[in-house]
Amino acid sequence: MTTTAVGAFRDRLPYVRIGAGPVPLVVLPGLALTDEPPAGLARAAYARGFRRLAADHTVYIVQRPQGLPDGASTADITAAYAATLGPELGPFRLMGLSTGGLIAQQVAIRQPELVERLVLVVSGARLAPAGRALCERWLELAAAGRWQELHGDLGAIAVDGAVAQWLARRLIGLTGGTPTARQAADFTTTVAADLAHDTRAELRGVATPTLVIGGALDPFFPAATLEETATALPNRRLLVFPRNGHGVPKHRARAVQDAAATFLSGR
Repeated sequence: MTTTAVGAFRDRLPYVRIGAGPVPLVVLPGLALTDEPPAGLARAAYARGFRRLAADHTVYIVQRPQGLPDGASTADITAAYAATLGPELGPFRLMGLSTGGLIAQQVAIRQPELVERLVLVVSGARLAPAGRALCERWLELAAAGRWQELHGDLGAIAVDGAVAQWLARRLIGLTGGTPTARQAADFTTTVAADLAHDTRAELRGVATPTLVIGGALDPFFPAATLEETATALPNRRLLVFPRNGHGVPKHRARAVQDAAATFLSGR
């Protein structure tokens, strides 16, 4: 059984730690209404999902910073990660999932000495129009306090296929709780920052070896956006699943983890 633990870096960046490999791997997940580390079955699912990478790494799945200032950009949010993770871990390998990949890009752009290798999973240099429309809808739902509907949306977008999305929307919409005022504010600040994110020009200066993985049918980061992102990076590899969308990390979990493990090891 892969060992897991929870903690927080400097009381601001909550994390789940998986495994005890020799190299630190920081994983930045995508959008969530809450920011507490997962517990119980959710933590066990993390351990199963990352056991391939935990064989060679100590994996830290780090939640977003708490108490974001109004109007913070992805570059501003990145400062909290870099200022904390650098002293705590030193150079590390970095994986960004979905909008967590926007922050991962900014870390590689602004503090490249910290990032040995970078993996972007269902993430790109900017949101595509369909993804922007979804984010704008989420801001409207948050402003109206329609939390169950928002939980359902967030759950549905993480899987592919009409049936899977319907089930996720119903299940997660019914079980998701009401965020605190601080969590709701952090969520809306993060979504607004994601909408403004565009690193196409800045990525051209990133020499860090980077693997870009995604699904061609992803509304946030479709094939054209993945290719645009990879083209901007000088030292990159690109893996696109032609029949998948934003649910690639779940529906292609083994292939994603195998590709990431091979890439991160330098093979």
